[in-house]
Amino acid sequence: MLIRGKKQEDRRGRFSQGFTLVELLIAVAIAGIVMGGIYSVYRSQQSSYVAQAQVTALEQQVRAAMFFMQRDISMAGCDPTGHANAGILTAGSNFIRFTEDLNGNGDPGEYNEDIAYALYRTGGVQKLGRKTPFTATNQPVAEGVDALDFVYLDAAGNVLLTPVSDPSRIRSVQITLVVRGEKADPHFSNTTIYRNQFGARIFGPANDHFRRRLLTAEVLCRNLAF
Repeated sequence: MLIRGKKQEDRRGRFSQGFTLVELLIAVAIAGIVMGGIYSVYRSQQSSYVAQAQVTALEQQVRAAMFFMQRDISMAGCDPTGHANAGILTAGSNFIRFTEDLNGNGDPGEYNEDIAYALYRTGGVQKLGRKTPFTATNQPVAEGVDALDFVYLDAAGNVLLTPVSDPSRIRSVQITLVVRGEKADPHFSNTTIYRNQFGARIFGPANDHFRRRLLTAEVLCRNLAF
């Protein structure tokens, strides 16, 4: 009985000792490594989410801006009566102005019939602007626009030098747009050179931390052939 009690006492004594300092330090070190790994994964996922959200916003903005320009420029020279003398008035490498007689009353200078696209800056941000006689000033179509490029082609597909001296020769317009993200990403470096459809450099390399998107399209101005 005494021997058995002695064993039980020894066993209880060993069990009541708890963790040693070395064991606690090891446990803390392991916990720190695990937490560091979890935080690293979280930061990586967070950065990926922010980058993806910015890219999505960029693509939506550049597509919306291109849609408006394609829609308007495709109607340049619309002249149902043949008396409005509508067409492209000025054609530069980064600006365009044109008229269209949409309501067929012979006056191409009314609201939404005399349209100009160009870049302008306000509040330290460069924007794509759309101007009409009704607005009188540029109305923002897209913000953070780094480059707007127009290339004009004649009926044979030849490139016309800008500014085009005789806009009546224009039959199609190539549009290239470069839009920049709102915030810089310190983990991203942009060294891209952005080019139009003919391979001419229109922007870059910026050598900064902003993401950008380029979109290009060619608009056939069917009304200009008449």
